[in-house]
Amino acid sequence: MDWRSSWLKERKTLVHALAAVLLSLAVLVSGEGLAVPAGNVTTLFFYYPFQKLKDALDAMKHTAEDNAALSATVVDLSTRVQFYNEILTENERLRAMLGFIERSQVTVLPAEIVNVEGPGIPNRVLINLGAADRIQRNQPVVNRDGLAGRVASVMSNYSLVYLMTDPRCRVAARDKRSREQGIIRYRLYRGMYLDNCPQHADVAVGDTIITSGLGGIFPEGLVIGIVTGVESPENDYFYNITIEPAVNFNGLDELYILVGKP
Repeated sequence: MDWRSSWLKERKTLVHALAAVLLSLAVLVSGEGLAVPAGNVTTLFFYYPFQKLKDALDAMKHTAEDNAALSATVVDLSTRVQFYNEILTENERLRAMLGFIERSQVTVLPAEIVNVEGPGIPNRVLINLGAADRIQRNQPVVNRDGLAGRVASVMSNYSLVYLMTDPRCRVAARDKRSREQGIIRYRLYRGMYLDNCPQHADVAVGDTIITSGLGGIFPEGLVIGIVTGVESPENDYFYNITIEPAVNFNGLDELYILVGKP
């Protein structure tokens, strides 16, 4: 048996060719009687494997297309969720602002920013509202995040606004939690800070600082920022309190003027 197996392996191609010739002769001799079974056998052994391979490749192609379509759908839905979340956040901020307006009986006038000025961070902006729009000097200016500044000068159709990042825009403020009071100031290399707050005062990191309403310019309750640092310098009666502004002054896109009595 060993020499026969070895002989068949060595002459495998010859055997296949001989089998094909014999099968062809048998089909020719027998006519249609053997043609159909022979065709089925040929299809089964020669055509069927390639058909299965083609079907598998087609299935892989369709799977890849389906995955690409699903990925696009996921990206689309994720983008829509981010968009709707931004709308929800803006809606909540505007509702809070409207609540303040209802309590304070003021009118809010939306303004467009015409020009921005400032060394590094903006500290002054020109808006498209003026005396013709009932704008007056020292009226508070806000956006959806909190207090942005005050009107510094008024022209017929334009007004100059000092932002909270301008040293000339000082605000009487208080700690929303403890009600401790001080003055909000800004310096270019120091940033925003709460001044005139004694070291025995109850002020902590994370507290929200709001306008106190003192001084007659800014109504009470407008958000200014969050306390990010409280230091007690030696030989000094007052804290060194740093504030993170609520308003992003590098990304101002909308401003509102508060008109009326708070």
